[in-house]
Amino acid sequence: MNPEDLLELMSRRRTLRNFTDKEVASESIDRIVQASTLSPSGADKLPFITIKILDPDARAKIRKASEKADREFHENCDPKLKKWFDAKGIDHRKEFLTKAPLLLVIAGDTTKPYWRESTWLSIAYMLMAIESEDLGTVTYTPSDTSFLNQLLDMPQNFKAEVILPVGHPAETLPDKKARVTGKVFDEKYAGE
Repeated sequence: MNPEDLLELMSRRRTLRNFTDKEVASESIDRIVQASTLSPSGADKLPFITIKILDPDARAKIRKASEKADREFHENCDPKLKKWFDAKGIDHRKEFLTKAPLLLVIAGDTTKPYWRESTWLSIAYMLMAIESEDLGTVTYTPSDTSFLNQLLDMPQNFKAEVILPVGHPAETLPDKKARVTGKVFDEKYAGE
């Protein structure tokens, strides 16, 4: 892959909450989760795990618990954020958790060094792998993730950082454009 192809792949990657009912091929799932293990990690500890959830009943339980956790957050969030959520049609309801045929729960081992940074690097690799498979996702983190430890039998030293609902896009979104103005500086900060 040349650098232009990589940037094109990155520009195509969009947040997606609308999925078709088509199953995700097992080969695609394998490549996506394999990509996470290729990411850099602090002290090379790979302090993260991925749990694949295909069972519709398990996805429904995760949705119900996520909506319960997010209801209070959405009711009490900062008014500016609430206005943004409203403009985007985002509320406590998370239909995408049951609509997508696959959920990937990525959790970090909080006893390992650099667990959070390493876990998010693995998530970034997964996002690019998902896009390369012509699939879509949204990086969704419930306002409280502790219920996932119980539902998924995860030890308490693991903290879920994200749920990636993965599926075939039911819509086409325009590519993103690079936004470097005010974000990239030479030698020192020169903003505002």
